[in-house]
Amino acid sequence: MLRRITRHQEYETFFQPSYIVRTAHFLVPALASEDCFALGITISKKIGNAVCRNRLRRRIKSWFQQRNSLPRVKINLVARKGAGVLSWDELCLELDHMLLGLEARSGS
Repeated sequence: MLRRITRHQEYETFFQPSYIVRTAHFLVPALASEDCFALGITISKKIGNAVCRNRLRRRIKSWFQQRNSLPRVKINLVARKGAGVLSWDELCLELDHMLLGLEARSGS
């Protein structure tokens, strides 16, 4: 089950993550969780204008909603420069790579 992180207090817990997974366009601090998978998305104005940021956010949410099994971790997906211009296929490959790194580190 996918739960979205929306409260500021939950985002503050990522200042001391259990581990960090890095890809070319994303930085993903992660915390171990007993509950279900929790996703926070952080996209700064450096990525592009509001249209670009919102499109990227929608694509990320859509990709995670299509996944059946997700590890039991809390993550904050932080977009880096260049993430806004990724095609759907490139984004999927990068998120697949990120998910493999999460599963390897979390032991799920």
